[in-house]
Order: sequence, then structure tokens, then C-alpha cells
Amino acid sequence: MSWVGYKVHLTESCDEGFPHLITNVHTTAATATDVKQLAAIQQRLAASGALPAEQLADASYVCGSNLVSSHARRIDLIGPAYKDNTWQAKADEGFDVANFRIDWEKKVVSCPEGRQSIRWSETKTARGRSMIHVDFSSDDCTACPSRSSCTRAKDLPRTLTLQPKEEHEAIQFARKRQKTEEFASLYSRRAGIEGTVSQGVRAFGLRQARYRGLKKTHLQELATATAVNVRRIANWLNDIPAAATRRSRLMALAQAS
Repeated sequence: MSWVGYKVHLTESCDEGFPHLITNVHTTAATATDVKQLAAIQQRLAASGALPAEQLADASYVCGSNLVSSHARRIDLIGPAYKDNTWQAKADEGFDVANFRIDWEKKVVSCPEGRQSIRWSETKTARGRSMIHVDFSSDDCTACPSRSSCTRAKDLPRTLTLQPKEEHEAIQFARKRQKTEEFASLYSRRAGIEGTVSQGVRAFGLRQARYRGLKKTHLQELATATAVNVRRIANWLNDIPAAATRRSRLMALAQAS
């Protein structure tokens, strides 16, 4: 029902042939959302000269605005984009937003049956985000042969809610890319950060704050990250390989069979 304490966001390098080192530590209140922290993380990385060309991030950091702002910094933000949870997207034959053709200059949307929208309204959400509301004609939707694949409303026509152009296109591109084998292979490298969090918690007491206050807790986490880096550099110089991901006995048995 509630959160008490702080949250740490760790960024590490994952270049092959080199030790994976923590390059940034970002501390927030436990209630702060992850998606709003990416800009501050990237600013610190830029200030320290460690801004990556590719940034593999958890799904909680990926949204349209973060994809666009990352691109502006020449960063390819790679992570699972949030799913379209409308019933049309979940149905095999449903017409989700990806099935509609958008003319951004004319501010007109065409449905899969070729009917054009009659209204384009730019609005603001309660949180101040820009959105676009699109309406289609009742005359077009009522007699449409594909109505059952488009809307479940008995009388009302189909409507769409769009993000601004750059954000909309960034999300659509991310959703398509994450279905490819290339994405799966590339994104698998992000699993290393989970091992870093585990190492910090199990070997360096990362989960327990020794002091009160955000600044003191952040200082502790910086010291912890430094200790992790020192151990990793020492292991790398002494040719001690990183531990492989442990497999449960059940998983090992399943793979053996």
C-alpha cells in the first residue's frame, strides 16, 4: 500500500572484452517513477563523458517522450515499449492504432476501410501531456462491414487517442523492433545489470540505508558502486572471469531433456 525509503538506479557499461563498470548512480525517493528519471540519468552520463550510443533500459524507462529525447541526444534507447492494451490490439483481427494511416500535415486519419476522420482535437491530459483525439463519422462507422473488428460500442463511432507525431512514430518503431531476433539478442545484454543489483545487495549491503536523508543515502550508494567497480577491475586484471548466470536444477533438467 505504501513505500518507505529510497530507490537506486544503476547504469553500467557492457562492452565485450572489458569489465562491466557502474558509470552512474541515481538515487530517488522510493515513490518516484522510473520513467521520469531517465533524463536526469542521461544528463549525468553526459557530464561525466560516459553518454552511450546505445542504452539498454528496463521497460519502466521506455515511453514515447523518452525515446524522442534520447534520440535528440544521439542515444538509441533500447527496451520493451509499453504494450497497446486496447482490446483491438489484443485481438488477432482487431484494428488497433497501428492499422490506421495518419496524415500529420492534413490532420486526417484513414481507417483500414479507407474512411477518413472528421475531427482532430489537440488536448492536454490532467498531467499536462499533449494528446490528440480523433473522431470518425457515425455514418461511416455504423454501416461499416468491419465494425466488429474496430469497436464494441453499440452506437458510437470509432475514436483514437494519439501522442504527438514524434512520440507516436517512436513507439510504433519500438514495438516493431522488439519483435525481431536482433532486438532479443541485443537486449539480452541488459541482464547483466540484474547481476549488479544482486551483487550490490548480497555482497555490499546496498539494500540497507545506513543514514537518513536522500543526500546521505546517495553518498552511501556512490561508495558501494565504487567498491563494486574496484572488485571488478581487480578481477579483470587478475584474469578472474565473471560468474555465469546460475541455473536452477529444474531449468538444467529441462534443457538436458
